[in-house]
Amino acid sequence: MYATYDYFVEAYLSGKDASVPEKEFPFWEKQAEKELDHVTFDRIKNNQDLITDDVKDCICELTEYLYNQDQYSQASSEDGNAGQLASYSNDGESASYDLASLKDLYSASAKGSKIQGIINKHLSRTGLLYRGFY
Repeated sequence: MYATYDYFVEAYLSGKDASVPEKEFPFWEKQAEKELDHVTFDRIKNNQDLITDDVKDCICELTEYLYNQDQYSQASSEDGNAGQLASYSNDGESASYDLASLKDLYSASAKGSKIQGIINKHLSRTGLLYRGFY
């Protein structure tokens, strides 16, 4: 595990409310590790000394994104209403949702570029993304 739930809550979020429940964190942290290991050619996996605060922050943001992306996917597939309520009518019981902002962030097509952006933000100056040999 590259980052613990305690690190996630205390250091990364610094007092903000956690969107990832503690019970769900280990699964999503592991998924984030897989994404990071793929991009870093298993350098961190093979050398635990490379786990710095930059790596932990990257894992925390990836974990949060992957969890939220999954929640969005589940909500949109269950009832098609994943988004902010834009309008509501009472008598006819109708509602409309603003999906544009969430779709751009959490859609399957945006997932890869969003993950790469998070990794680049945290690790672009660490040498961990270097594609050659050390």
